[in-house]
Amino acid sequence: MNRLLRALPFVALLLSLSACGGGGNESGQPDQLYLSTTDVTVGTPDRCYEGLGPEVHIYGGTPPYRLANSVPQGMVLNKAVVQNSGESFSITFVNGVCMKTMPITVEDQQGLLTHLSVTNGG
Repeated sequence: MNRLLRALPFVALLLSLSACGGGGNESGQPDQLYLSTTDVTVGTPDRCYEGLGPEVHIYGGTPPYRLANSVPQGMVLNKAVVQNSGESFSITFVNGVCMKTMPITVEDQQGLLTHLSVTNGG
């Protein structure tokens, strides 16, 4: 009986540690890659926007993240690589180029991909 009473605190500790799940990653899961927004729309149906666009944050995956701009003649990214989860990149719209649902592709170190869909004007 004494042995059982002495072992009880250790059993309780083991149960509580196994129930917590080992914590978490505030920056997102390493097997999921996501952005603070998935769609950006600027401009109006009759006019394409030129100027500063939004800042987009990247979460999860395995940093660093490589950015691929599908329309470099119409938008400029402030960086080609984002070093850490939770950091961001920004978009500047240039040359008055209209675009509809053009992607900016984000790829992490392990090859996970996600896309930001960009529309400018009509």
